[in-house]
Amino acid sequence: MTTPKTGGDEGMKNAYRKTPEEKAYGRLLDDSEEVLSESARTVLEKAHATAYAGNLVRNYCLQPEEYDEAMAEMRRAAAELTDRECKLLARIWRTALAAAASIDPDDHTHIGYGVYLVDLHHYYRVASGMVEDTLLEKWVEECRKAAEREPEDFDDLPF
Repeated sequence: MTTPKTGGDEGMKNAYRKTPEEKAYGRLLDDSEEVLSESARTVLEKAHATAYAGNLVRNYCLQPEEYDEAMAEMRRAAAELTDRECKLLARIWRTALAAAASIDPDDHTHIGYGVYLVDLHHYYRVASGMVEDTLLEKWVEECRKAAEREPEDFDDLPF
């Protein structure tokens, strides 16, 4: 799992240089790759693939159904995550958000074939948001299940 390739000739004088936040995001992904389960990897891979298709591929138009399908797969995979993995994925989502914030969302500087800085900003935002939404939905589901286990009759409370 690495950050996206943004194209461009490596020998170009004006090649795009990643921000420190983007580099930190890439390092975090590389460092966490071996400790994540298959389910956690699925969550990240779906988020990255969907964000990539929607923002960095010029000859492709991501359909709403494809986004919904990716989110459904991420939700299924999230059901098997441990608390430790959820915390690591939350750290990854916040680091991706920092990477997005490090890129001006109004900067239309060309950085590769049909790719601009604004596209890269949105890539990080979408990937971050998808992981965030998946983890928040998992947390809400766990809270709902916990609430269902609680007694409905307040007279039965032990205190």
